[in-house]
Order: sequence, then structure tokens, then C-alpha cells
Amino acid sequence: MVEEKNSLLGYLLCTPEEEKRVFVREMDERQNIHDYTFKDLLCSSFSLGRFLQNEGETWGQYVPLFLETSYEFLQTFFATLMAQKVCVPLHSTLNEDTLGFCLRKIQARCIVVTQPWLYRKLVKVDYVHKHIHTIFASPEVIAEKALPSRHINLCEILSQPQTVEDAKEHLSKVLASTKSDDPMQVVFTSGTTGEPKGAMLSHRNVVSCVCRAANHLKIDSGYRTLTFLPLSHVMGQNEVFIALTTRALVQIVSRDNLLHGLKTFKPNILVSVPRVYQAIHQGIQKKLRAKPVARKLVDFCVRVHAKGKRAAWPQRLLAALFTKTAGRLITHKIRQGLGDFLLTVTAGAACPEHIYDFFEAVGRPLTNAQGLTEVSGAIIYNRPNETLRGSIGYPLPGVEVRIDEDGEILMKGDPVFCGYFEEPEANKLAFTADGFFRTGDMGKMEMLHGKPYIFLEGRKKEIVVLATGENIPPVQIEEKLLQYDHLIYQAVVVGDGKPRLGALIVPNTGQYSNANMRAEIAKVIHEVNKQMDVNEKIGGFEILPEPLTVENGMLTPTLKVRRLVVFQRYKELIGQLYNTLSA
Repeated sequence: MVEEKNSLLGYLLCTPEEEKRVFVREMDERQNIHDYTFKDLLCSSFSLGRFLQNEGETWGQYVPLFLETSYEFLQTFFATLMAQKVCVPLHSTLNEDTLGFCLRKIQARCIVVTQPWLYRKLVKVDYVHKHIHTIFASPEVIAEKALPSRHINLCEILSQPQTVEDAKEHLSKVLASTKSDDPMQVVFTSGTTGEPKGAMLSHRNVVSCVCRAANHLKIDSGYRTLTFLPLSHVMGQNEVFIALTTRALVQIVSRDNLLHGLKTFKPNILVSVPRVYQAIHQGIQKKLRAKPVARKLVDFCVRVHAKGKRAAWPQRLLAALFTKTAGRLITHKIRQGLGDFLLTVTAGAACPEHIYDFFEAVGRPLTNAQGLTEVSGAIIYNRPNETLRGSIGYPLPGVEVRIDEDGEILMKGDPVFCGYFEEPEANKLAFTADGFFRTGDMGKMEMLHGKPYIFLEGRKKEIVVLATGENIPPVQIEEKLLQYDHLIYQAVVVGDGKPRLGALIVPNTGQYSNANMRAEIAKVIHEVNKQMDVNEKIGGFEILPEPLTVENGMLTPTLKVRRLVVFQRYKELIGQLYNTLSA
């Protein structure tokens, strides 16, 4: 069992034997691999932490980290904590306006940035020119020096030689004066429904979340990650901090090197958003289309498994027996290609049921996890390597969940944040009178197998209200459409204030020609409508001219749809859709 300490820094105080243990293995852009021990992380973080602490108020209390996922991010993050300052990780995908908003909100005086392309974003931000007096940067950024700020070589500070004794002495003093309820970081939400808000997370919030998740998932020092999710988001942080508390190995790769990293590092745990698992599924299906017999056999295995899960116990037993015998032989090559995973976790957004069915049938079941920035990450899990159909799981120990009168999911417990940074009005609305956080998620709860399983029914602000007054959660309908991922890449259901639902579709154009694309999509919608209640049927659709991406602002960094942005950008197209329906 992982013990909960008063700060993540407590897990850097290693025994001499542990200090030599490799904690981070990183693949650089040229696919070279670099190993870093616990001692390396401790000493380099101490070096920068002491530097930040020595000049006190010069840097301000809030230190923004504008970095991609990297060992450098971890060094800087822990250095900020060692200086007893508050980390403010910023998503590398932020546009200039949002970046300026976040920096202005925390009144930043300095910033950490080491990649030239991120530095060039800063150059376009007015706040940086006027108020950022110091930039901790790489030599490549310093060579560009397009801002009047003082530029300090971060690499030189991190690489200064330090003794383990000095680092531990400093760290012990910091830990002695750190309270578990002190603020640790301010993480800005994705802003799916407006401007982002800074969630203030304490040491207790983060430590309780990751330690309880580690114990639930039974993570130990034998686990090896494949870390590529943004460490500016709590989901990516959860993966790394769980590894820190359990002494597991963190293996960092960029998204560009993801496939190469998968083959080279051979991870045995994978934590990712549903879109990655959907892309893997789509890639497998594409290969199977060239092998009709193999495709039919695999499809049969998936159907048997899926129907068995939903059947009475005799059929369920027979289906399980088939999956573990003949099914295992049929899906052997697929399983071999996926890798030797002990645990695969999906979190960050809703994952379509057919994706769960497929991975379970081929012997690589997904574990669903659910959480929010405001609760320090994922605090609701299914059992390891198992997901109860339709449920996001049950809460970790010490987390209370209840359903409000209107169906909103409420949470309370150590991982739940204390409020938004300098947002008094938002904080009044965010909590109930007795201290439960209003998650904005709608759902229901059922006691199953002695656990309070929660079933998600969509976001409160994303519920589509038809002109008839019917409230329709769009996510479940979108999931049904995405079952046909050989044809449909993305789908957004619309219809607020309209007599019936419509859909905006991004097709998987690699599979169908433009000539018959609309006809094929119409067939899919017809099939989906057969499974829907009267008010949930889609009346018509329009094809979007481009995919929804983080870069064009229509997805959050964790690949959730920014519905308001989509609706505003395609206001005319939606109007055209309903003009056609009413004609």
C-alpha cells in the first residue's frame, strides 16, 4: 500500500539504493534514449529550486511552465515546489489570447519555456512584453531573444553539480514547513463552455488522488509507462505521479515518436484518452479489410463476447469459455501487435462501448477511469482490467458521491479542490451548502457488487433541449455514430431549441469517395435511429469541411469537443441543415 505523505516531494527522499534506480527514460526527437535516476531528478530540481528561492519575490509566487511533456517538465515542476512556490502548468496548445488571459490572471512575472515554437507564441502575447521580466529558457530560445525580458539559461542551472546530502537537507526543511493544504498548483480548465478557470490544487488533493489510485490499480515498481499525454493536464500528471509514489518506470515519448516508443520501450501500462484507442481499433480494422476471412472471424469473436456480456448467465458462461479458448487463438496476432500490457486505462472523455467490447474480446480489456481537473485527476475507477457496461466505475476510498435532485453528480473528499483562483462568484456556484463539488456531469448511481457504480449521462451544460422541452444527452448518440468509425471520424449532435436533432459529421474520407459519402452516412444514421427513442432520432446531417482539432480550437487538449466553439463556427451550416429539414 502506498502511504500518503504531506507533499509529492516526500517521494523524492529515497534510500541510497533507490537513488540509483532509473525513474525516467526519455526518447528525444532523434529517437535517442536518455536515462535519469531518482538522484538525478532530486539534485537537478534542488539546483533550480534553490535558485528560485534565493531571489524570493523576484519571480512571484506563481511560476508558469510553458513546456511539453518531458523530463525537463518534471525537473522544473519539482524545483518550483522545492522553492515553495506554486506551479502553473500551461497547455502547449493554448492560443495567444488564452495564454495571455492565464498569465494575466495569476499576474505572472516569469515563465519557463524551452522550445522555440512555444517561445514564438509568447512573442505575440502583449502581457509578456509588459509584465514578464524573466524567462527561464534553453540555449535555442536564448539565441532567438525576441523579447525584452531577462533570459536565463535553464539548462545551466539544472546541470549544476549538487551533492545528494545538500539536496536532501534542503528538501527535508521544505517538507517540514509544508502543510498538506498549502496550494501546490493552479491548473487551468479546458474551457469547453467559456474562459478557462484556474483550479487551485493543494498537496493533499494531488497526493490523495494518486496514492489511492495506485492502491486501487495495484501498481508496483514493475510497471513501465508510455508517457505522452500533456503533463500540463492532471490526467498526464496522474500517470507520472502514480509512478513516482510506487517507484515504477516513467518512459517519455513525443506524439511523433509514439509508435517507435511503443516498440522500443515495451510498456506494460498504457493510460490514454479514448481517441487513441479508437485510432488503434480503426488501424486494426483497416488491416483486416484486406483479409476478409480473418476479418469475419475477428468480428465473430467480438460479437460473441459482446452478446455474452449482455446475456443471462448460461450464455455468458459459454461466451466467456469461447473467448478464452477459440477466441484467444483467433485474436492472437492482434493481441501480439498491441503489446504485453498488464493494464490499459482510458480516461479524459467518454469511450464508445464497441471499443470496450473489441479490446475485451481480443484479450486487452480497458479500465475506465473518470475525473476532472477540479478533483485532481481520476477518482472514479472500474476494477482493474474490467469495465462494467455503461458505468464509469465507483469512487476511490474517502470520496463521497451523491446525485443531486436534478441528476447532477456531486463529489466530496480529499482529492476535491478548494476552489477556482480568484473566482469568488464561480466558487459560490461550484459547491453545495454542505461542501459537495458540483461536477457539471449528469448521471445516476446503482449499488452493484457492493459498490456504488456511477452511470454518466452527459454534461449538464451540453444537454440538448429540443423545442418540445425534451432534454437529450448528445454523447450517447455520438457514441453510437462512432461505432461506424470506418466511415465516421467525428460527430457532434446539435438541436438546441429545434424540433428535432441534427448532426455535424466529419467523415473518414480515406474509406469512401465523395460520390457516395452522403449516401453511406445516411445509411449509418438510419441504422442508429433504429436504436433510439423518438426524440433521440437524428433528422438530418451536414458534413464538416475539416476535422475538429486542438489546433483549430474545436477540441480541448484532452480531445473533448468545445461545443460552443463548434456551434459558433458552423452557425450558418447548422442553419442550412434546419432550413433543409423544414423545407
